[in-house]
Amino acid sequence: MEFGGGSVWQLKTNMTALSKSHTYPGQHLCDQLKNMKKLLYIFILIGCISCQNRAKKIDLEDYWRHLVYLTQLQHDVSQRSWKDFSKNHFFQPIVYYTQDGTFVLNPNEHIRNIAEYKEMKPFLNAERIALSEKFTDTTTFNFNASYSGSDSTALYYRETVLFFESFDLTKKLIGLNDLQDWSIMVIHELFHGYQRSVPEFKDYSITLEIPGGPDEFLAKYHRDLDWYKKSVHQENELLKSIWIDSADLYATLNKYDSLRTSRIEKIKELYGVDIREVEDYEILTEGHARYFESLCKRFLAQGDSDTSMLTEEELPFITNLFEGYEIKKDKGLYDIYNDRYYYPLGYNISMILEKYLPEYRETIYTQEFNFNGYLEKALNIE
Repeated sequence: MEFGGGSVWQLKTNMTALSKSHTYPGQHLCDQLKNMKKLLYIFILIGCISCQNRAKKIDLEDYWRHLVYLTQLQHDVSQRSWKDFSKNHFFQPIVYYTQDGTFVLNPNEHIRNIAEYKEMKPFLNAERIALSEKFTDTTTFNFNASYSGSDSTALYYRETVLFFESFDLTKKLIGLNDLQDWSIMVIHELFHGYQRSVPEFKDYSITLEIPGGPDEFLAKYHRDLDWYKKSVHQENELLKSIWIDSADLYATLNKYDSLRTSRIEKIKELYGVDIREVEDYEILTEGHARYFESLCKRFLAQGDSDTSMLTEEELPFITNLFEGYEIKKDKGLYDIYNDRYYYPLGYNISMILEKYLPEYRETIYTQEFNFNGYLEKALNIE
């Protein structure tokens, strides 16, 4: 049978082709709705996974979540500025004081042998134990890195151990209220752990004798001797002027070295003690840890920190303290405000080297062990 000059088969074929090549009214809308449903399903799925991951982190006690936050900050800053420090979260055993008790991350064999403890699940790939109530301390401010080569009863016998407190305890004891500020304090101690994890520097540091520790061996002169204090402050002003005011590098460093050498020689004449090597060591270790604080502050000023592990109730603890941060106005880093004068001296030298010899970071803990040779190299380059 033919219709209009064509067969029934042709008519069916034409209709089929027409249905494939044309859309009926509203088909585009239906297709869009289907695609939107698919996208919505994907978003819901991603959201559920994200919520599960967030819930998993939030399920930790607050003092563990805060530690996750600061180690993420440590990693992010290290990746940009000091990659070796990003290879691990905890380079040494850590004693962590909290309102719920005292814990140790990365406990060594000595700590396990002398302390009563309970095993816990690892935290950020580090072994974790809870110490007995004997070690609970919620009244003493503990932020330090300790080592003893002789006291076998100490947790820090023959290996550096880092001590610090939870955010809540720190708030209670010294009135600190910003989570980022606390994180930087802890990262300062973690940087000491990194320093002492470098085999060459560790071997050097354990041979160095500091009778009574740096507060007794060095800081007492700043506390008790006016001429010593005056010289140290003049030295620090010279170092500051190089990176803050662009003072002449060659003339200013030579004047700094002359003042410092005279001060050290006078102590040797008066007391028969050579403080140069110990002072070099403290200027490096404490100055450098303070320098990493400044790297953290500069990073946080950009507003890039990851807060995904914190609860909504904890977010107000991040007060944007470092918004608009200007490093040249941070006197707490570069000025001397107590007897530990070697902190700002080392910080200011670090800022000079950041500008004139940034590659020093590659060998400072494997070859030189102090800043002196690098300052000489900076002079030669300039």
